[in-house]
Amino acid sequence: MRTRLWDLRSASPEADGQVLLRLGLSDDASTRALWDFAFDLELCVTVGPTLRLALSTRNTGAAAFTITQALHSYLCVSDIEQTSVLGLDGCDYLDKVQNFAPARQSGAVEFGGETDRIYTGTRFDCLIEDRAGGRSIRVAKQGSTSTVVWNPWREREQALTDMAAGEHRHMLCVETCNAGPDQITLAPGAAHTLVATMSVA
Repeated sequence: MRTRLWDLRSASPEADGQVLLRLGLSDDASTRALWDFAFDLELCVTVGPTLRLALSTRNTGAAAFTITQALHSYLCVSDIEQTSVLGLDGCDYLDKVQNFAPARQSGAVEFGGETDRIYTGTRFDCLIEDRAGGRSIRVAKQGSTSTVVWNPWREREQALTDMAAGEHRHMLCVETCNAGPDQITLAPGAAHTLVATMSVA
């Protein structure tokens, strides 16, 4: 769905000074040609001192379906080699760099090469420590039992047409998701909301 155009359903200022945007996308003939289910997606984006993303998926059809989902938050960091992710200690993960080999996190996530991992069975918030920038970024979540941590590093970066040389040093993706074995099944009429809230300190 990330390559499709979404409709702007509403845009409104909130009483506390934040701004709420509601974007929507429903099934049509082109989506049913690829995936034959009826659905409605709504992404609510609240912009203020924090950034809140809430993705609601509703089954509007007569048949149950199973989905994976992710909110791809690409974060700017000062230096990836001086950045760590807390909140995943002791969590199991699938290492996509090693052909989805299972492993278990010990301590904070540190970066010294390509990293692409699906942390499963975790509802914990993540704290990104940007030591070179002197700040912390918290990614709090709801409706999520997986977290993806990704940085392409030098070699993989060269194959990505939307990244310039050296940009891997200043980016980190920490995704709030339901991925890998953590999937969501929605009965007809049921809905699920995936929420990520990001704040900087």
